[in-house]
Amino acid sequence: MIDCPPGSRSWLLHARYVRGEHTDCLELADDLQRATQNNHKYAYFVKGLVLMDAGKYQEALERFHSCIRLQPQDPEPLKQVAKCLFHQNRYQLSLEAYLEADKLSKHPDPEIYCALAECACQLGDLARGAEWARAGVQAGGGERAASLQARLLLAAGDIGAALAAYDQALASDACGADTLAAAGALRLRAGDPRRAFQLLGAALAQQPTQHAAALALAAMMMQHRDLDAALARLKAALTAHPTCVAAHANLGLALMAKKKYVAALTCLQRAASAAPLSWRAAHDLGLALLVCRRPASAFCRLAAAAALHPSQPYTVLLIGVVLERLGDNRADSAYTRAAALAPGDALIRLNLAGRHARADRLMEAVEEAAATATLLQKEEKPDPHLASMLATLLAQLRAAGVELSRLPTDIPAADVALVDTAATPEEDMAADEV
Repeated sequence: MIDCPPGSRSWLLHARYVRGEHTDCLELADDLQRATQNNHKYAYFVKGLVLMDAGKYQEALERFHSCIRLQPQDPEPLKQVAKCLFHQNRYQLSLEAYLEADKLSKHPDPEIYCALAECACQLGDLARGAEWARAGVQAGGGERAASLQARLLLAAGDIGAALAAYDQALASDACGADTLAAAGALRLRAGDPRRAFQLLGAALAQQPTQHAAALALAAMMMQHRDLDAALARLKAALTAHPTCVAAHANLGLALMAKKKYVAALTCLQRAASAAPLSWRAAHDLGLALLVCRRPASAFCRLAAAAALHPSQPYTVLLIGVVLERLGDNRADSAYTRAAALAPGDALIRLNLAGRHARADRLMEAVEEAAATATLLQKEEKPDPHLASMLATLLAQLRAAGVELSRLPTDIPAADVALVDTAATPEEDMAADEV
């Protein structure tokens, strides 16, 4: 802390700053400077803080440098210099200033270590940033240091270490809603839905407007087909953040699952308009348009999604479905491309087999059906819907007189009846603008 002479009015200067009375604070600082012939260290320091709060970082730097000239062994002004440099995106200089402040500090300062970790993250050195964040945890940085360490480890791809860092933070500190939501989302990603549900519920209990937790809980509920509860969570997330693209997209998908197509298209269109460079938003809108039997519009959206993310196999697969519905002979290329992007995906291989069968290429259909059966056998819990569709395709091939001796005999059991969307009655939907 800045060393102030006894009997000064520094206490009043500090009180006015923390109360947000910045105009009076600057006037008092000028009075103290005139009374001390511009040698009042704390006046320089507080004027720098006020200017930094106002976004005038270069002017704030000058005040902090004046403070450093008067008291060169104090790390506090140097920390504020580093903070100004960080806000100016001068991350290397900020890191060097924080290192100098660390040398001047008489004890391990978790604030300096966390700031060093953030600078290293901005410079792309995630491993070094994680080490500094770990030093911040050991120095008593609490929730901030632990959550920062977990985020850096996750960015480096070490999910196990990130989970351990979050567990340590939750065990040693009373964490806020943001940390609980991040830990819950990571638990969900790691395949632990029970613990994820507990953490996300705790985050929402602490802060009902925590939209990240609401989105993650809604995703879990949609996976379990609890659409009404998912809709309630998504509406709460949109109330807190009306411009959240992910909330609009998930709300549209949930409404589409409830067959409320007009509302679903509205939400998905809003998401795509808010994020025109998001391949996922374009993909979801294309899927909804395909379900609503508007293949030409669906093709435009899916083509945009494929241009943004060419290696996404499901987007390419949907393009093949759209082209087939439009009677375009380029559908075969799209199906083949999707299978090449994800050769181990049973759903894509089954769709390719169906395409071959519909085009009277029966031997190719048999080969793809055999590949699909092999992939399903390798799974611990085969998708019953895929198994049902495969059984239906094999029955159709047998009815066409195709020899199926090359197929595996132990195809996974199919408990779900096949729903052929191409054979369902036409619903009342808007005609495509072809």
